[in-house]
Amino acid sequence: GYQRRVHGIPDVYESTDFDFSGAMAFDKSQNYKTKSMLVLPMKNKDDDLVGVIQLINKQENSQTIDFTQEDELLIKAMASLATMIIENNQLVIDLEALLYGLIDSVNKALSEKSLYTQKHNDNVATLTNIIANGINNNKTIYGDVEYSDVEMEEIRLSAMLHDIGKVTTPVHIMDKATKLETIYDRLHTIKLRFGLAKKKKKKKKTLR
Repeated sequence: GYQRRVHGIPDVYESTDFDFSGAMAFDKSQNYKTKSMLVLPMKNKDDDLVGVIQLINKQENSQTIDFTQEDELLIKAMASLATMIIENNQLVIDLEALLYGLIDSVNKALSEKSLYTQKHNDNVATLTNIIANGINNNKTIYGDVEYSDVEMEEIRLSAMLHDIGKVTTPVHIMDKATKLETIYDRLHTIKLRFGLAKKKKKKKKTLR
């Protein structure tokens, strides 16, 4: 595998090209006899080695025989498919890591933005997870509800992202001491202006 090419070995006990001490030790411990072997490297599109496929002891009529050129072609095709699956799986893992990294960055930004909301999203996610697990373990009121692992992860992500809109919320609103501090529709200011205008008008009439 490390030589990045296909190797067909008719008999590992007679081969001098490679060290098969591991296979021989396995045979001894398991009362087995390794003879023919076919080893193929699994390489991705960048020619990086991502794994190795190893086949041992091809059977025909209960006899161990050598692997053929046709076997190599077939296993090469299977190795290509297996490599593609590994690559796709790694892509999913990388995308998940990117998503969680982005969520973590947003939560850190929110924590830095306001002292009042530090660790809030983490705490909400923790409490949400406790509640969801409690529902899963409850066999009375929520006996017919059971969240799968995927649903549990969706619930956790939802909890972590529930305040994402606060990234663009002004700091004076984030740090408000009461619900409506510095936030009003200024209707009272308009009423006050109309009241002052009426008083001014009455005063002018009186002076006449």
